[in-house]
Amino acid sequence: MSLRQFEYALAVAEQGSVTAAAEVLRVAQPSVSQQIRGLERDLGVELFSRTPTGLVPTVAGRSFLREAEIAVNAARRARATARAGADELAGELVVAVQMGLGAR
Repeated sequence: MSLRQFEYALAVAEQGSVTAAAEVLRVAQPSVSQQIRGLERDLGVELFSRTPTGLVPTVAGRSFLREAEIAVNAARRARATARAGADELAGELVVAVQMGLGAR
């Protein structure tokens, strides 16, 4: 399982279709389908019921999606925290000044 698969599953659940999720994610539709199938295969459960009008999360899918959302949000916070720390300067600055002997 990967964070990308979690994000794709959340997008499919939110959009209700693989095609709409692919548009929102700005990726090709087959890529989203493949990631969802791979995730379901890894988990050994069906996350979505395929209906004529789109995809609907199963009971197991709803449980999984709650946890996936927590994981994705935690990863985003961790990324933001790391980036915020990269912008800060830390350490010691030593300044040396040479005194002039001349008079003005």
